[in-house]
Amino acid sequence: MKKELTKNKKKEFDISKTAYEHTMFFPKLFDPVTSRLARFCYNIGISANMMTAITFTISIISLLVLVFIRSYTGLIIVAILIFLRNIGDGTDGKIARGSGTVSPIGGFADLITDWLFFHAAFFIAIGYTTGHIVVGFLCVTGYMSREFARRKFTEKYGVKVTETKEAKNHSLLVSIIRRYDLGEVTFLSSIFLLISPAFIIYAVAVIEYSLLFGELGFDTICLLKQSNKKNINKKKNINKKKNH
Repeated sequence: MKKELTKNKKKEFDISKTAYEHTMFFPKLFDPVTSRLARFCYNIGISANMMTAITFTISIISLLVLVFIRSYTGLIIVAILIFLRNIGDGTDGKIARGSGTVSPIGGFADLITDWLFFHAAFFIAIGYTTGHIVVGFLCVTGYMSREFARRKFTEKYGVKVTETKEAKNHSLLVSIIRRYDLGEVTFLSSIFLLISPAFIIYAVAVIEYSLLFGELGFDTICLLKQSNKKNINKKKNINKKKNH
């Protein structure tokens, strides 16, 4: 009987494990709220994956309202839904960490629902409703191109671009780039949707492509330096062999 009670006893939620070292301003600001919300959700039986599903559902509803209810009232509803979605997005991972149920499939589902479905569809939906759909697509292609370029640089160079020797010499610039994230944009979008929805996609498109071309230039410099260094070392090794 004792063994059965121990087996069925729910694991205690460890709120200390929910703390996350954020570089982003808004997630850090709401950290105490999302940590307590995560504990509450866990105690009433909502798992991390369930919270991801709830957040995704709110995201889809907000997009449908944005596309089909084209009025200021519709924008107010969307702004509220996106704010709730952002809180939910910061809660699912905390439920997993606090309850010790972190899993690869959970992290993957969170990533896919965030970036592929919501962020991409969000900018396109704003572009569609404001009559600037090309700019909406540019937001998506700019971000995805930048992420692709970063991954390929890491693959070819051996370390992330922000961890290179050249990047360390420009620590202030790297710090600013690290702090920019589309997650911040979704928090700010709740405000700017009520002021000028088109401003969101134009601002994001300009920032994304400025970062993309800037990072591509920086990547090229790093790779050329690495290539030159390898050639110099190769020549030195050849000369050493000749001398021997």
